[in-house]
Amino acid sequence: MKLTQFCKNNAPALGIWTDRGIVDPAVEAARRGLTAPATMLEAIRGGEAAISLLESLSDGSTVEEAVLAPVVTGMDKLLCIGLNYRQHALECGSPLPPAPTLFNKFRSALAAHGQAIFLPRDYREYDYEGELVAVIGKPARNVAAAEALSYVFGYTCGDDLSTRDLQFARSNQWLLSKTFDGFAPVGPCVALGLDPSDLTLTTTVNGEVRQNSSTADLIFDVAHIIADLSRHFTLLPGDLIFTGTPSGVMQGYPADRKRWLRPGDRVEVTIEGIGTLSNTFI
Repeated sequence: MKLTQFCKNNAPALGIWTDRGIVDPAVEAARRGLTAPATMLEAIRGGEAAISLLESLSDGSTVEEAVLAPVVTGMDKLLCIGLNYRQHALECGSPLPPAPTLFNKFRSALAAHGQAIFLPRDYREYDYEGELVAVIGKPARNVAAAEALSYVFGYTCGDDLSTRDLQFARSNQWLLSKTFDGFAPVGPCVALGLDPSDLTLTTTVNGEVRQNSSTADLIFDVAHIIADLSRHFTLLPGDLIFTGTPSGVMQGYPADRKRWLRPGDRVEVTIEGIGTLSNTFI
């Protein structure tokens, strides 16, 4: 099953992602005298009962010309893992980290599939980072790796956009360089029941393949990440974990081949079993 959020009455609303289009579960539930979760966060908190209800509503009529919102909103944390693919660490000339390298973004960085993202003119070295993003489904604290995946609600595509000339010119500004408004696009949907261990991930820029890898190259897999983070703080329903990017980012290219993102470019992140997140830049 796949879920999303779309814009309804100037706010994010839960949608059911189907091959026919997006079903509005609130409308279909009302037609049947029922009440459905209104947002992704409500669906997450509703657990198995909410998912069962949504599955029963998935044959409803679809929304015409739905404009997507970020797939999850109102969460507590946007967490990111750096240098978490073996080949990416090598292309950056970095040793393999002994533990997950954590930084974060703010909720103001969220953007939706199809949204145009503004590149501030103060900098010029803008980079893409296609990533698998895990959506936490229930509170997790001191979770064992063997049980960690049961705390995941689903997975979506993400792009950890980065401003390299800010990131490295001002003493390793990982957070500041990555949390501009709109620099955490996610979507187009959240896929439930997905095995994250060996998913193909590709990133294209204007149709040219730049990243082509698999989550099998992760240094720390999703279960290890959740176990490690939950030893330090509580993960909450709706929290997003960007699990790292594979090789092929522009930062790893030779100097004479670097082509940073510019206004007019289109980046598409495609992950097996989820779909394609697409954004343009202005």
